[in-house]
Amino acid sequence: MEIRKSWCGLCHVRCGILLQVEDGRAVRVKGDPDHPLTRGSVCPRCGLLLEQVYHESRLNFPLKRGGEKGEGIWNRIGWETALDEVAAKLDRIRRDNGPEALSFFHGTYRTHHWPGKRFFNLFGSPNMTGTNHICMCPTHAVEWATYGSFAHGDLRRASLIVLWGHGPFQSYPVSEWEPIEEAKSRGTRLIVIDPRRTMEAEAADLWLQIKPGADLPLMLAWMKVMVEEDLYDREFVERWTVGFPELKKELEGLSLEEAARMTWLTQDQIVRSARMYAGMKPGVISFGLGVDKQGLNANQAERARCILRALTGNLDVPGGELIGSTGEARKAVSQHEMEMNEALLPEQKARQLGTDRYRLMSYQGWDRMVEAGRKSGVVSWKPPDPDMTACAHPNAVWKAILEEKPYPVKAMIILAGNPLLCMPNPRLVHDALKKLDLLVVVDYFTTPTGQLADYLFPAASTIERSDLMEMPFGFIPCPKGIEPLHERRADYEFWRGLAVRLGQEMHWPWATMEEANDYRLSGLGIHFRQLVEQGGILSPPEFRKYEREGFATPSGKVEISSSIFRDLGYEDLPRYKEVSWPEEGEDFPLVMTTGSRFLPVYHSEQRHLAFARRQFPDPLVYLHPDTAKELGLKDGEWVEVASPFGKIRMKLRISDAIHPRSVEVQHGWWFPERDGREPLLYGVWESNVNILCPEGDAWLSPEIGSWPLTGIPARVGRVEN
Repeated sequence: MEIRKSWCGLCHVRCGILLQVEDGRAVRVKGDPDHPLTRGSVCPRCGLLLEQVYHESRLNFPLKRGGEKGEGIWNRIGWETALDEVAAKLDRIRRDNGPEALSFFHGTYRTHHWPGKRFFNLFGSPNMTGTNHICMCPTHAVEWATYGSFAHGDLRRASLIVLWGHGPFQSYPVSEWEPIEEAKSRGTRLIVIDPRRTMEAEAADLWLQIKPGADLPLMLAWMKVMVEEDLYDREFVERWTVGFPELKKELEGLSLEEAARMTWLTQDQIVRSARMYAGMKPGVISFGLGVDKQGLNANQAERARCILRALTGNLDVPGGELIGSTGEARKAVSQHEMEMNEALLPEQKARQLGTDRYRLMSYQGWDRMVEAGRKSGVVSWKPPDPDMTACAHPNAVWKAILEEKPYPVKAMIILAGNPLLCMPNPRLVHDALKKLDLLVVVDYFTTPTGQLADYLFPAASTIERSDLMEMPFGFIPCPKGIEPLHERRADYEFWRGLAVRLGQEMHWPWATMEEANDYRLSGLGIHFRQLVEQGGILSPPEFRKYEREGFATPSGKVEISSSIFRDLGYEDLPRYKEVSWPEEGEDFPLVMTTGSRFLPVYHSEQRHLAFARRQFPDPLVYLHPDTAKELGLKDGEWVEVASPFGKIRMKLRISDAIHPRSVEVQHGWWFPERDGREPLLYGVWESNVNILCPEGDAWLSPEIGSWPLTGIPARVGRVEN
């Protein structure tokens, strides 16, 4: 028996674990008490890890499509032959249509990110996409535009924590919820703003059960209270911000009475919560995906969250919102440098799909943020990652495939992603994937998306490959625990295998990811294996760096009125826009929200795993008891959930945690136990909440193109036979 350090990658937090290994097989897993961040804690997802690694349905060998797409006929093929064939097809597509005819769709950071970006930059394609536009990346782009960095809450030292559309008990139970519990035990106060009475709401000092999608009106109302009652940090605002007079004038026309109506709250709740946030410093408004997924108003709500942090002076102070990088870790080679972003020519950047309409999270916005940061001279500044903040818009990619405008997209590589389960209007996505000349999928299992592939490559689990986690304050090693089973390979080997076949070999001198990690750490005089034994390189935070450096923005200050937004043609101050839904009214009397996580699954993953399915055997929709009674519905029965855009089938769960006027729908549902062939595709059309979500420009945010997963009109009724 041997105990080996490794990491759990069943979500993107990357908790440290100890593997008990017998004869090369991992037989037990537990948290690593010496891990510098997770300190021995793991969440219920970690209990799925070994079942995921050894599951009988895992992809273990490369497969090539034998029949028509979706027919489910696969032939086993060797890795080298498969890479040869894929590379030859990509080379032909590049010659015939240009490098931009290849697109990439990725998942949510359980794989190696920089190798894919490096490959695409050298190949010449700007069309990397994914769920970026609704999942953390919009917040990154907006924060870089506002104060030149992404903020990380100093939870353990905060006097007040605001969870705004954020449920760390389910989504970040180790890295965030445990520090919040620790802080609360020492007297930290907690405000929770969420349409649902969650575990966090139960623990809160103040819970605001807001209308789904109405966050921006509440944020603006908070600002009005803070400004009119002189509760803001006057010294910080006067010295370190631009645009406050314009904001103050804008707020004069705002009505608290109207804000209360729009948010389903009382004026007293609004005023009390605003005073509480402004008066209990230092404070944190923790990042939350609930704001990212609000469609039309999402990005201006993210801007408002940034402004609230600035008005209170909570930026880069102990117990507040920490920005920039710190310490010795700056000497290491960053992920940004490994991506070789300089290799992508300006004329190719200009061909990025969707950049004509959604400019902030494209190369147009990214270039402005990078230029501002470089000119600022801020030592702690790190450039925004274009893999997250300069992405092709997925709607534009699907339409370029189907309509070949403004140019054709002929090929796509998908790595640990499942766009049929995470994109609005999945029928559009399905038709686009089917039309591709070449679809390559690298994954752990055959998903509904994978069934439409031409080639399937087996991905190594996280404990079968090494990685290096880069953070603003250091680097954490993620070591391989066992050798890859069967013919699974790390995705680094997939990207490098294609790269050397397509003329990039001189730019890939490292045979393995561990060799690449050694290179990245060379400036620190340490090898990856030494870092594993050491546990990581972490630097203590540095506070108020702006006092000697300023902010990495065009003005050198926090831009309450954003010059980058203005230069790109967008509103420079946050303003709420009314959403116009089709067929609104009595036909759709409820307000839907979806996208919240539920342990132990992670988005559309883990549906194969027995322990996870015992916890959630069926897809659930939640209604308040009074609403269910009014509709004549009973707990546990199958119901139809509809929006103006489609309908699905779910099992009803009655819960008074839901507002009587709203409905919560679980996301990510498909059924791997069912027939995977067309037209069923593992039941992807039955309970897929994305069928209820719009992809039309009228409902997307104008700055980034974020689509709505919340605030959508809906109805629930009996299943029609």
